[in-house]
Amino acid sequence: MQGLLSGSTAVDDKLATALAKYVGGTPAFWHTRQSRYVEALSRAADAVPKDRGLQWISQFPHKDMASYGWVTPAAKRDELIKAYLAYFGVNTPEEWSSRYENTMRETAFRTSPTYSSTVGAISAWLRRGEIEATAIKCASWQPNRLLRSLEQLRVLTKAKSPSYFLPRVRKLCADAGVAVVFVRAPSGCRASGATKFIARDKAMVILSFRYLSDDHFWFTFFHELGHLLLHKSTMTFVDGEPGITSDLEAEANEFAADTLIPPSRRDEMMDLPASKEKIIRFAYSVGVSAGIVVGQMQHRDALASKQMNFLKRRFNWQQITAALA
Repeated sequence: MQGLLSGSTAVDDKLATALAKYVGGTPAFWHTRQSRYVEALSRAADAVPKDRGLQWISQFPHKDMASYGWVTPAAKRDELIKAYLAYFGVNTPEEWSSRYENTMRETAFRTSPTYSSTVGAISAWLRRGEIEATAIKCASWQPNRLLRSLEQLRVLTKAKSPSYFLPRVRKLCADAGVAVVFVRAPSGCRASGATKFIARDKAMVILSFRYLSDDHFWFTFFHELGHLLLHKSTMTFVDGEPGITSDLEAEANEFAADTLIPPSRRDEMMDLPASKEKIIRFAYSVGVSAGIVVGQMQHRDALASKQMNFLKRRFNWQQITAALA
């Protein structure tokens, strides 16, 4: 499904038979659709001026995108242009610019002073999120149901294994109309998370597991939910990229912080010493992982950035991929 949406998978005999069986039509019908698509794609690529095409495709992190299976590893200019037109679902680089580059100029970013990204890399990551989110079945967007699910989602912060908490995160959110996808960021994209409505009644949250630690993952997740519950559905938010600092980002940060550590317990947290036993005991009492407490204490300068990091849970992409299989 994802390969068809991104244009990286062609309709062969096996796939044509499967589409006829589960979607409708005949194998011949799907072969005809594939042929017409290839012809239209070739015409669109041929119409792109050479210099413009080279300039456009050069901004994308092709090596990573090809290794992740997002696009074909073609090396010739014409084939690359076709691959990227298909991947983004556009007819021209100008259409890509209108859909992504121009839109991202108005996107709300949570700033990161350490990293910078290119528009091409961010758009590639966002597009992959759209492709994966489209394939996830969701109920219609129900903000009240998502709000009621926050405590169940918060309980999952105590789980150690991605194979346990990731499917449950996805299910609880899908029931409220939110497709949650986990997309590794390619080179040049330092985003931790993003939020966007991909349909009037369907929202998308993309999470990149940027630091592969539980404190950062869960804060980013609830930050994105904060955008969905607090802010306009017409806006796209990208977390972890330099850009606009706004009250909207401060509100989403506050929402995430308050969801993880109740405001009534914050002073108690701030008074905790750098003690493994006392941090674990406090985390248990508020119902989150010790790593989250450490992360929040570091963020508020109650701990140095190098203190107590051994209490944070660490993940890897092998675990994450296996959890979603």
